[in-house]
Amino acid sequence: MHPNTVPELRQIAAASILAQRFSFIPAFLLAIGAGCAANKQGAPASLPAPLVSALIDDRGSPTRPSPEYTVGKLPPGYPATLVPSGPVRIVGGMATGDQIIAVFADSTRRLAAVFEQLFEQAGFTRPAPSPGSGFSIGSGPYSFFCGDSGTVSAEPLMGSNRTFARVIYRRMRGAASCRMIERVASPNELKLPELRPPAGVHVARSHGESNSDGVTSSAEITGTALVASTVLAHYASELVAAGWTTATPAISERVAAQFFEAKDASGAPWEGVLMTSGGRTAQTVSLTMHPRRTP
Repeated sequence: MHPNTVPELRQIAAASILAQRFSFIPAFLLAIGAGCAANKQGAPASLPAPLVSALIDDRGSPTRPSPEYTVGKLPPGYPATLVPSGPVRIVGGMATGDQIIAVFADSTRRLAAVFEQLFEQAGFTRPAPSPGSGFSIGSGPYSFFCGDSGTVSAEPLMGSNRTFARVIYRRMRGAASCRMIERVASPNELKLPELRPPAGVHVARSHGESNSDGVTSSAEITGTALVASTVLAHYASELVAAGWTTATPAISERVAAQFFEAKDASGAPWEGVLMTSGGRTAQTVSLTMHPRRTP
């Protein structure tokens, strides 16, 4: 194989795989590849490696490793334990930096499901959904699996390549990948319960910060006929249900605020204010808490 070319993967497999992965590849290039593959009397069609690299990375970087392509075999560094048994065909793949992509084919099985079972057998686990905090909703369920060596995921291709599956393996050097998904609060930080909006109210965007000196969470909400006191009462009831204690709210036409007290995991007391302000169709809600300082 010439080092500067990527031969056709079973006629037009390479072109169609790239189309699935990188939808911006011009259609005329794929048509050229398909036309060349159809001409069985001619030489095998090929795509120059520099062209492929340019198509999948339009920015380029002098410090980024150049992709290494393989045909009919696994890319270097792909774990042998992540190859299913049985009549699976290795189509090829690509390795660049710490990311390895391998493409497999099997017309007799749903490969994505086979791979997910294989990941678990190899010691990888699917991360548990992350709980929300304040006005920020939780994340998950996740489609990837993680382990001490990195993360891995499998996805089926569609259309004429539905018997193919693409596996993406990312090596994580010197760190357990599962621990990098969710930040674990220290015992002297206050963990906010997840605050869900009232029915018919949409959270446009949210933001939060947390450390041992304080925790804040804010969001912009939209809806119809919003009333500051009603919005405040809704979120206040969620905090009370989480075990927080409160005082009588201060309410005006466009602003409502309420004092709250809570304890962190170490039992230290925190105090702060839940507030909402705005008009009938959009409001800003915020929760700010700080450790209680002894005079």
